Amino acid sequence: MLLFNLKAFVKKNNFIFLIILTGFNGFSQQVLLKSQTKSTSDIGIKKIYINSTQNTTKLSLIDQKANSSFENSNFESSDKVVIVSKLAPKGVDLNFLPLFGGFDKSESHQIDDQMFLSDCDKSFNSRNEASDFFAKMAWQYLEEGNKNNAINRFNLSYLLNNKNLDVFWGLGVIEYQSGNSSNAVKLLNEGLTLSKEPNHVLMVDLATIYLKMVSENTNSLFEITKARELLEKALKIQPSYMTAYMQLTLVEILENKIDHAWETFYKGYELNPKEINPEILKELLNRKEDPKGFFKK
Repeated sequence: MLLFNLKAFVKKNNFIFLIILTGFNGFSQQVLLKSQTKSTSDIGIKKIYINSTQNTTKLSLIDQKANSSFENSNFESSDKVVIVSKLAPKGVDLNFLPLFGGFDKSESHQIDDQMFLSDCDKSFNSRNEASDFFAKMAWQYLEEGNKNNAINRFNLSYLLNNKNLDVFWGLGVIEYQSGNSSNAVKLLNEGLTLSKEPNHVLMVDLATIYLKMVSENTNSLFEITKARELLEKALKIQPSYMTAYMQLTLVEILENKIDHAWETFYKGYELNPKEINPEILKELLNRKEDPKGFFKK
């Protein structure tokens, strides 16, 4: 029988995986959030808000703020009360807080918002279309690693359509990457409620965040259960979704159901051998020899 050598496999095949350390028993898990945002790489810019010289300048100024540190920036402080005073601390720019931080906006900020909406009304067929455009921009910024500009564009998208699924999804990913797992869960759960159709990719993203929370609290049965529920639902929707099989394998490792974990792993492997997660495979082999004898340490 031809044996599969894990070390040689990993060395020979230069796969691109987005990996996070779970801190649980020393192994890693694959994280594929928003399918690595590949769908946002082909944004076409036509008749859009940022095409005008005036509005390009506005966004350029926002980007300059995003790329400077908050401590050294002269952000406009909000000294005027909107209705009930819940203003951001002095020196904090709401543009770079998810959903504007939930703070009240100053009068000048509200005026800027109205000007922005008015410009979008002139440049897009609808506010929903404009919201989708800025969400795509945000995903592209996030893919490039520019979280501040991504937050800003998601906020603009939210301003145009406060029920845009991608806003909550994207901001949830940012919160997750920033180590705020609880906030990430809230945002992605909100995204699930807004989804018009069952979204298997979003479900797997949310399950991944629950698994991260398990790594921070290994006695957390609730998070493991939620992750399993989401992954099983995702696979009912899309039985060929490889990432869900990898994450479900991880759930079963955490549950110490190693025989089931091997079965789940092989279901994913048979779909696409090139997309298996070497870290999960390594942990499986540490727990128990491959029942089929194909994979070896």
